[in-house]
Amino acid sequence: MNIDTQLLTIIDGLQDAVNVSNECKLDPDKGYPYATGYSRASMESAISDLNQLVEQYRNVTCEFINEN
Repeated sequence: MNIDTQLLTIIDGLQDAVNVSNECKLDPDKGYPYATGYSRASMESAISDLNQLVEQYRNVTCEFINEN
């Protein structure tokens, strides 16, 4: 998967978390625990995915530097 597709996937996941948080405002008694867990999981996933992208980027740039 190319980098822009990976970034868009991360953005989509974070947008889903924002949507879940916004929806819990309709029924706060039922929604807050779910929204909190969903948001935490989305942020943890985004952090992991972004760390992988940074590592991929570093590998590509180091390979380019080493080739020249």
